Amino acid sequence: MAHDATHARAALGRRGFLTSFGALGVVATLFACDRNPAGSGTTAGGPAESKKAPLLPPSDLNGRLADVKAGKIAVLHVGPQILWKRERVPGSRWVGEAGKSEGLAAFEAAVKALPADVEVVAYCGCCPTEDCPNVRPARRALAERAKGSVLDLPTNFRTDWIDKGFAVERG
Repeated sequence: MAHDATHARAALGRRGFLTSFGALGVVATLFACDRNPAGSGTTAGGPAESKKAPLLPPSDLNGRLADVKAGKIAVLHVGPQILWKRERVPGSRWVGEAGKSEGLAAFEAAVKALPADVEVVAYCGCCPTEDCPNVRPARRALAERAKGSVLDLPTNFRTDWIDKGFAVERG
C-alpha cells in the first residue's frame, strides 16, 4: 500500500512537471507574439480590415510543397523568428514580425521583390490567424496582389499543421 502511494505521488509529480513545462511554452509563445505591437494599425474588425487577402487551408499548401520547392510559391513567415527557427513550413523564409513597422516593411519589400507570377503565402502560427497581430497587417498588404494569401491556422501552427502530420522543417 505504501509503495502504491509513493508511486502515485511520483506520477503526479511528473505530470505536474510536464504540465508546468507545457504552460511555460504557452507563456513563451504569448510573449513572443506581442498582441498589441506598435504599428499594428487598427484593431480587428476596424476599417483597415475590410480589404484582406484570402485564407489558404493548410492541406492545400501542404499538397503544393513541390511548388514551394520549385519557386512557384514563396512562403513568408511574418511572426517571431524564434517560432520559425524551431519548426516551419518547408521552404519558408522568415522576413520579420509584420506586426512591427520594420517587420512589415521587410515583408512588403520581400513581396515586391518577387515576380508577379509567384504566389505569396504569409503565415505566423503563434495564435489563431484571425487574432494574430502579425498576420493582420500582412494580410492587408497582400490584398492587392493577384496571387497572395494567408495560411489559415485557426488555432496555431502546432495544432493546425504539425499535429495534422504535415511536412515540417526544423532547426
